[in-house]
Parts: sequence; C-alpha cells; structure tokens
Amino acid sequence: MNFRSFKSLTAIILIMAVFISCSDSNKTNEITPEIPSTETMAIDMSDFNSNSNSKLKAGSNFNAALFRAGIAKLIVDANLIIPKVLISAAQNKAPEVVAEGEYQWMYTAENEDKDFSVLLTADVNSEDDVEWNFFVTTSATDPPLNNFLLFSGEAEYDGTEGEWTYYDAQEEGAVSEIEWDIDNDGSIDLDFSVLSDRNGNEGSKIDYDFDGTLKTIVYVDGSNGNTTTIEFNTETKVGFIISPNYNEGVKSCWDENLEDTPCAD
Repeated sequence: MNFRSFKSLTAIILIMAVFISCSDSNKTNEITPEIPSTETMAIDMSDFNSNSNSKLKAGSNFNAALFRAGIAKLIVDANLIIPKVLISAAQNKAPEVVAEGEYQWMYTAENEDKDFSVLLTADVNSEDDVEWNFFVTTSATDPPLNNFLLFSGEAEYDGTEGEWTYYDAQEEGAVSEIEWDIDNDGSIDLDFSVLSDRNGNEGSKIDYDFDGTLKTIVYVDGSNGNTTTIEFNTETKVGFIISPNYNEGVKSCWDENLEDTPCAD
C-alpha cells in the first residue's frame, strides 16, 4: 500500500468514527417524550372542600354544590383511579430506547396492597405526537390481566394536550375517555365521557375547567340528561350552582363565607 492510499484509508476511517460518535451522541442526548401527568385524569376538589370550620356554617347553596361536585368526582375516580396510580408510578422512570422514536418503560405499581406490572410504550410519529400504551399484568382484578391494554392515548410531545381511552377486560370496546389541555400557566381543561354501563353511569359527561382562579364543573347525568353547572372561586371562595334538581333550576350563589347570597346577575 503506498503512502497516498494509506492517507485516503485513514481519512475514511476518521470520517466513519466521527459519524458513529455523533450518532451515539444524538442517541444519548435524545429528549424523551414527556409522560403526561396525573392532572390529565383527575378533578381536584381539595380547595373546594378543605375548610371544615367554614363547612359547618355553609349555607344550603354551597352544600348542594359540594354534594353534586362530589358525585362528579366519584364518577371520574371510579373510572380512573387505577390508571392514575399507574401513570403516577411512571413519572421519573428511565425509559429504554427501542428504536428511533420508540421508547418503553417496565415498572411496578401498588394500590391498596395490590401489585401491577406495567409495560408502557411510546411511539413518536412524524408530527411529534406521541402514542402511549399501558399494558398491565396483575392478579388483583377479576379476571386477572396478562399484558392487557388498560389504557392508551395520544398526546403532544410535552404532554400538555391529548386524550386517554380506557378499557376493561370484561367489556367490549372502550369504557371511558378523557380529553385534556394543560397550559404552563396552570390552567386545566378536562372533558370526561363514560362510554359503558359497568358502573351505571353510561352517557354521563363531566367537563372540568380551572383557569388559575375559577373552577367550573359541568356535569351531565347520563340517566336523564340533566345538566348541573358549578363555579367556585379558589381565592374569594364565592360561587354558584345551577341544577334542575335544586332550587327549581334557578342560579343559586354563596359568598366568601359560603353563606347563601343573592346572585349579582
């Protein structure tokens, strides 16, 4: 081999080494899609029900709203409590890079001494939307689950907007779904729908909106189509309820002390 050929071969090897090094560096520095938070599947009523002293002197309007908001929250929790536990356990777990744009997490979660093994997969499409799938194995359910797709969804890469669809081994098709939009300023918009009658709430819809100050719940009862609207200011504590089963459907308000008060409009 002459000197010129040797130099050419050396240059080729160096170029290949740099290319491989850059490829490995890109894989190392690749940003993993953000696992959506538990806020995508929960109605937070903690500040609506936190001051027990105020509750004792609260008027009938506030108590009526508290009761109906509790029903809405129970419906959401009945459908989403296990998915919420599983997605909470996934936070801060390190993924395995399966291929370009494909990731998986394998981990365990526990709820009330019941163990769940989870395979979470994420596939990134050409528009940087992420398809999420939670495959669950557990003996805690009836029937037991073996790598069952418990819920799936599609979300933006940063996890701020998307939708979840939930399944049950005893049901054909989806049992419920929820769409979410969570902004960096803390505002939340959730639209939840019950698609099956497994818990007796088929057709019910719950829209939850929080703009940083006002929390609004619009609950449509699937059994009769009645719509209840509740608004609560987390800073001033004032709010109102409009429900066909309360005060003949007339808007009913409470003040900062949770006492009944005439509505301003």
